[in-house]
Amino acid sequence: MISWMQKNNKFLIITIWIATISFIFTGATAGFSFGLKSNSIGKVGDIELKRDIFSMEYNNLFNRYNQMMQGKFDKEQAKRMGLEQQVLNNMETEAKILNLAKEFGIIVTDKEAGEKLTTIPAFQKDGVFDRKIYDTFIQNSPFQQSTFEESFKNQLIIEKSLKLLTIKGIKPEYDAFKVAFEVADKLKYSVLTDKDVNVTIDETKLKEFWETRKEQYQTPKEYTLDVRWSEVEDVNVSKEEIDDFYAKNRFKYTDKEGKILPLNDIKDFLIDDVKLKLAHKPAYKDYLAFKNGKLKKSETVTVEINNPKFSKELWSEVSKHKIGDFIKPKVINKKYVSVKIVSIKEPKIKPFKEVKENITPLYLKEAKKEALSLLSEKKLSTIDNDETNVSDFITLNNEETQNVGLNKQETMSFVSQLFTSKEEKGIIPIGSKVIVYKIVEQKLITLDKNSTNELYKNTDKVKEQSFQTSLIKKLDKMYPTEVYK
Repeated sequence: MISWMQKNNKFLIITIWIATISFIFTGATAGFSFGLKSNSIGKVGDIELKRDIFSMEYNNLFNRYNQMMQGKFDKEQAKRMGLEQQVLNNMETEAKILNLAKEFGIIVTDKEAGEKLTTIPAFQKDGVFDRKIYDTFIQNSPFQQSTFEESFKNQLIIEKSLKLLTIKGIKPEYDAFKVAFEVADKLKYSVLTDKDVNVTIDETKLKEFWETRKEQYQTPKEYTLDVRWSEVEDVNVSKEEIDDFYAKNRFKYTDKEGKILPLNDIKDFLIDDVKLKLAHKPAYKDYLAFKNGKLKKSETVTVEINNPKFSKELWSEVSKHKIGDFIKPKVINKKYVSVKIVSIKEPKIKPFKEVKENITPLYLKEAKKEALSLLSEKKLSTIDNDETNVSDFITLNNEETQNVGLNKQETMSFVSQLFTSKEEKGIIPIGSKVIVYKIVEQKLITLDKNSTNELYKNTDKVKEQSFQTSLIKKLDKMYPTEVYK
């Protein structure tokens, strides 16, 4: 988190603006999993983690993912990705820096904040700050002006604190890094793949392979369900109901850029959504009548768990219940459905003969991997006397020009591992390939001025990242975190 902010501090103000604007246009906010304690969701040291700022940052991150996924990101995906926790982690890190800034007396005055605010392009007209644009933005925002300005000011304090924490390397550190880039190695090498080994299927070993993994090969869980469908097609919707629904839910209907879609562009979708809303109460009455035996089932189905006939939401509920339980109405394909669990068939391990065809490719892959490992060890033991490939001198700076039988990405990975190894010869696996090598010659080269300067910059970055990692560990102990559940 610190590294990102430090590298991008010149874009910080724009980032804050994007975070704030996106809060307006996304409908991501739901009930968060934090307990109520005024406006706080937690505390780090003396800094409160505020609910309104959490909501703003959550919606910003949600909107970023939604744009990357072209409008297909939803709350379920956000939950699986732990979006709440990501935002909370970021807020905790920021709060630790704010605590440190408070101890050091680092502040941002109203004058400084005002000057920075005027540089945000979104609040400018013809390159000049326009107060009317800013006031309109605040008036149309679903949060208080004080929330935005507090977040804005905190980010400026963090930016100022990070600038003070910028450190550079010293000569011994520069020299240590420089030596690594001045070393050049010439290698004898062999690139081995699974094509270099022959593996046959041994029935006994194949069965042993299955025995250790048979729990992974089970029949799917199966449910028999009594189903009651409640149609919504006959529900009549008035223009007033459509207009009222749109007014209250327009933030849920946005394009890829997060802009709210006009009512006329989405009227058909709105009618369906309004029908579903109005039909919920009748569907719930159907559910109660169905549960009490006053209404018959529409059908009985026997399906495997997660069958696409029903929604993920419904299956999530079904999986939490037992035989005889009823599930309240859920929306599926513009209809409501209530179900009763009639029976459950638990998974069973499939017999070997049934899964043999599926596990054979996995067995062969594992067997080839083992055979390739044995071949590599054999090659390494004879590499001193073998006639094999010899490379040009390889350095950390010329890896992209090397031709050692690997693609660009594989070569970069190989060279990186080669120069972090202390061994004169060895085995380096890269994906499905294995490189057996021996260093046959080594020399030092001289770096030009541009390469040296770039190296020093990288040294500074490495030292900075190491410092920041240690700093956060120290701040963890200095400023304990409490999250209200």
